[in-house]
Amino acid sequence: MVEASRNKDVRVNLRLNPEDVSKIRDKAAHEGIPYQTLIASILHKYATDQFLDEKTVHRRRR
Repeated sequence: MVEASRNKDVRVNLRLNPEDVSKIRDKAAHEGIPYQTLIASILHKYATDQFLDEKTVHRRRR
């Protein structure tokens, strides 16, 4: 899921909704990865246009 070789040298602090963090932690645990790794992966995919929402996927299939 996440490239281990990516260089991570910028620290970012975010304030997030506690319920969202709890859900992210649950999803990460289900995937067997740390929750911060999951967040970093999601942000990377979004920043590199690899993150597609369900509507976009359905639109592209037509």
